[in-house]
Amino acid sequence: MTQLAQVPFSDLTFVDNPEPRCPCVLLLDTSSSMSGQPIKQLNTGLKQFQQELASDPLGAKRVEVAIISFGPVRVQQDFITADMFAAPHLATEGGTPMGEAIMEALDLIKLRKQQYQTNGVAYYRP
Repeated sequence: MTQLAQVPFSDLTFVDNPEPRCPCVLLLDTSSSMSGQPIKQLNTGLKQFQQELASDPLGAKRVEVAIISFGPVRVQQDFITADMFAAPHLATEGGTPMGEAIMEALDLIKLRKQQYQTNGVAYYRP
């Protein structure tokens, strides 16, 4: 008798949620120029964003959030569904490499769209 090898799902994050996805990348300035009140307001805004997403049942299943901060450029959070999103606490440092951050975001979205296509997951245009 020939045994067939089991082939696992290529990405388990898509198994339990058949909803079409909407990738959302937040590009956040954490450069030194954001010290003081501006970074406090940004952190407050992130918490509000988290609460608003969590209060929308359909959005919580469809929206996937990634965070890229710049000052320096860092992927703070790779894509995660809104229901799992927790606002990070950001601190300031460095310069303002916005162009580099935009390029990083475009690469991240391109990769995520490829993952959707590979796994047969419908998505909205980011």
